[in-house]
Amino acid sequence: MAKKKTTTTTSTSSNYSLVKTCAFFGLVLAGVAGIITFILNLLGKCGVHIDWGNRVSGVCSLISQIAVFIAVWLAAWDYVKNKGKTWKILYLVFFILSLLGLVGFGIGSWL
Repeated sequence: MAKKKTTTTTSTSSNYSLVKTCAFFGLVLAGVAGIITFILNLLGKCGVHIDWGNRVSGVCSLISQIAVFIAVWLAAWDYVKNKGKTWKILYLVFFILSLLGLVGFGIGSWL
């Protein structure tokens, strides 16, 4: 008798569409924050002073950093999730340290 061939398909789920989305919007917001900062600095050189301009620039920058941070966080977890316990502990430690750095530096930029 002829042997029956069986085929198996495996599917994996990943967060790559979410990572790509967060990375794109992080890039867009970083560009917006950059152009706002550039315009405000240019206006400052021309003698125009806008009090709320630095806050707007700081908030845009913070939002872009958060979006990029989420993209990196998801990509790093996708790398670490099938590794050993040591990798996951390192991931958690550096995730917490980077989160503290993001919050500490980000809040200071728009207050």
